[in-house]
Amino acid sequence: MDQHINVTFRMNGASHDLRIPTRMEVRRLIRELDQIFGSTMEPRSKYQLRVVNKGILLDEGKVVQEYPITSGDLIEIEEW
Repeated sequence: MDQHINVTFRMNGASHDLRIPTRMEVRRLIRELDQIFGSTMEPRSKYQLRVVNKGILLDEGKVVQEYPITSGDLIEIEEW
């Protein structure tokens, strides 16, 4: 299995093409993305990470490679 995948990440209406490690915990991925894209918000309290083209919701306590995510997928953070 590849150690990285190329995905499109959508946050606040903007899309970014990224290469992410598959062995990263989803919770850490979200924190890293917030740092990279300069989220000035407090730590997120109500959100979900969704693979749009596959209809998968990601559990923040799991590792990315535990899901059938592949290069080319569209991932977005939905907040409420």
